[in-house]
This record gives sequence, structure tokens and C-alpha cells, in this order.
Amino acid sequence: MSVNKRLARYTGALLLFSALTSAPTLAPVFTAEAASAPAAAPLAGIDRETGTLPSGYPYKISVPKTWNGIIVSDLDADGREDGPLATYLLSHGYAYVGTGRHPERMNKNDPISELDAQVAVIQKVIAKHGKGKHTIQMGCSGGGFTALAMAEKHPEIINGAVAFNARGTGGLAVANTWLDLPFALKGLLAPTSNLKIAPVMESQLPAAYDEWAVVLEQAKKTPEGRARVALAVVLSQYPMWGAIGGKPARPTAGNLDSMETAMFESAMDGLKNAVTRRQLYDNVAGVASWNTGIDYARFYAQGSMPEQKEIIAKLYERAGLGGAKGVDADLAKINAQPRIEGSREGVNYWLTPGRLLSGDIKVPVLHIHGLGDALLPPHLLLGYANEVKKKGQEANYRTGFIDATGHCSQSVAETVAALETMVQRLDKGAWPDTAPAALAARASAVDPKQPRFVSHDFVTPFDRAYWPGLAHPF
Repeated sequence: MSVNKRLARYTGALLLFSALTSAPTLAPVFTAEAASAPAAAPLAGIDRETGTLPSGYPYKISVPKTWNGIIVSDLDADGREDGPLATYLLSHGYAYVGTGRHPERMNKNDPISELDAQVAVIQKVIAKHGKGKHTIQMGCSGGGFTALAMAEKHPEIINGAVAFNARGTGGLAVANTWLDLPFALKGLLAPTSNLKIAPVMESQLPAAYDEWAVVLEQAKKTPEGRARVALAVVLSQYPMWGAIGGKPARPTAGNLDSMETAMFESAMDGLKNAVTRRQLYDNVAGVASWNTGIDYARFYAQGSMPEQKEIIAKLYERAGLGGAKGVDADLAKINAQPRIEGSREGVNYWLTPGRLLSGDIKVPVLHIHGLGDALLPPHLLLGYANEVKKKGQEANYRTGFIDATGHCSQSVAETVAALETMVQRLDKGAWPDTAPAALAARASAVDPKQPRFVSHDFVTPFDRAYWPGLAHPF
């Protein structure tokens, strides 16, 4: 098959649902933009409780007078109790409860304390309103990880979990994913520079990223630079059409320029996050990521799809870098860079059960990820799904995908569709249809705008998957 035909096949798959992104979509549920939007008028007939737990977590409890007996617990409920999702849930009889993030989370990130806080709030609800029918832990990003962790660690207090764009098995997989992109970019664009990769302390920001921004801007001006950025994206398993908060144009089928532009935008968002948010993992006990012993040529060979390799080779050929042979030469340059060793304390901190998950879920879990998330790339879901399978818990586990860019960009309708799927699973003791069309039908019942659930099969392994018992440097 010719390169152009393969390009068309690959980008055609991306474009299968292009009409969905050109149509108006519902406002994001979990994004910073949604959280800061003007709140809707508070609903009447809601019993509300607010406070701060002894651990320092703020919490909110909202229970409607017409409670349907279902508790929806969310790591990010505080501040969103009058938002679009909470308004829908409360007006339809659900209790919406949970916490906010700890005020010192950026420097003292502890998922175990987040779990304890959810348990404490749910216990408060039960003590005041009764146990009800079902308790469902639901959330996105860190809240998605909390939902997975609650399904493993606290089946005594929840009945099911719905996780969006979660961190997979935990902080080590994320920290190492966030390491690979800047490491590859430095090796390709500025190998002799002092660009910071890890650790990057809060005191070094924003200067550390400003230096990176200059290098990226220079790379953007040349075909060689753009091709190398595209290689770093594919090597690091970031989405080829991805973002964190923006809405980059979807690449056009068969158009190499369009694909190159989309990958560059994914790299920009992914790199800024990887550099500026490392303290979430590194500042707690020490550097938590490493690439000692990593063969990036092997990562590229096993972790990239054939279509992606053809795209990169074509970009390298067009840029005068020697096609596939030039790609091999640049992978060797990345491998030749001095390595990041991590630290014993930093790695071991994230090995603790509760901070590192095993996939041994004890209640039903619906795990959904956006395909264009440049903060937490969707391969993280694959890492967790494989561990669920190893633990023999596939009957309790279902996955779904949303064809959209951005981190936690699911709509209210898509969120409610996932929640109602879980309610049906708990009510009937068996999973309802979780195919994309079925999820879409549930979302359409909430809002007639066409939802974005799609099928997706991972054809390559997650290079940076990490789970209990896997080798590490310490």
C-alpha cells in the first residue's frame, strides 16, 4: 500500500467522526473553564452541608429532598455543587457529594489521603441521610484515579465507580510519560542545552518553561524541527491530535501538513504540562521518574503503529532528514542522552498501595478516556485495563472512548450517560450494552446533540505501563 493511501487510511480513521466536532457541543464538565464559569441559580429543596475535614480537605454535601437513593461522590465536588453537572444530577434526584483538592496538593500530592477524604464524606452522608441504594464514585483526572482506587480499596463503602481520563495504575506511569516527551524533544532539538526535564522545582517556574518555549518556537519555523517534534510525540505515545484545554483543528485525511500541525500542537500542550506540573510527583519525596535502562528505539518500534511510523518517515524524508534511516539516527541520538535516574525516596513513595493500583477491582468500574488528551494520554487506560485482566476482574470492568481533544472534555450528557450505565449495572446485576452506540443513545436522551463515543482498539502496548511488582531502579 502506498504511503499516501496509508496516510489516508490512518487520518481517515481520525476523521470518521469529524462532523461531531464541527457541531456545537455541550460545555465541558471537569475543565478549569467549566469550573470557573458562572454558576447556575441554586436549586431549591436541597439539603446542603459544607465544611473542612480534619485532614484539610474542603467538602460539600448536596442531597435533594426528592433523593433517589443514589450517592454520587466526586473528588472535585467542592466548588461545583451549582455547576451544570451537579444541577442536572440534583434535579434528577441524585445526591452529589465529595471534596475539593487539598490546598497543598501541588507539593504534597497524596492519593491515599484523597481516598480517606472520600470515605469520610460518604460516611457523613450515610449518618445523616441513610445508606440509600447505591454509592458511585465518579471523577476525572485525579478524580478518575480516585474512582479506580476506591473500587480497589473501599468496596465496603461504594458500589461502583465511573472514571474519566484517569492516571492508569498511578503516579509512576504518569511521571515517566511526562519524562519521555521532554527527554525526546531535548535530544532532538537542543541536546547540549540546559533545558530542564526533571526535577523542575516550583521556584524554577515559569523560567524553565520559557526556555523551552523559545526552542519550540525555533523548531516550528523549519521542516526539520517540525518533523522531529512529530517523532517525539509518536515515540512518547502522546495523541497525534491532542490538546489539554484548547480545540485544535482536526487533521485532514491524507494531508501531511495537517497531521504535522496537529502533532506540533499536541507537543506544545503536552510539554508545557510535563515541565510545569512535575512537582505533583517529584516534590513529595524526590524525583519519581526515570529512564535508566530504557531503549527508546525499542519503545518506538513496539509502541508506535505502522501508520504512524510511515507518517514520521514521510515527514523526515520531506524535511531532508533521510526518511526512515534518519528516524533511526535520531532515535540513537535520544538514546545517547544522559539519563534521569529518579530517586529511591521518590519512586518508593509512589509504590505504596493506594498510590499504585493493581487492577484488582472489587466493584463494577466503567473506565472512559478522551482520545485527544495531551495531559494524560489514552494509553494510560490500556495499562490499567491489562492489570484488570491479569487479576481476572474483566467481568467487573468496561471501557469507553470519547473522540475529542482536551483533558476531561466530556460533556454533561456524556457524563450522565456513563453514570446511568453504571446505575443500570448495579440495579440489574449485569452490564447493559456499553458499545459506543448504546452510550451515545443514553447521552442523546440527555441532550439531542450527537455525542462523541467511539470504538477504539489499542494495537500497541503502553510503553510506560507500571504496576505492582514491575522492576524499578530502587
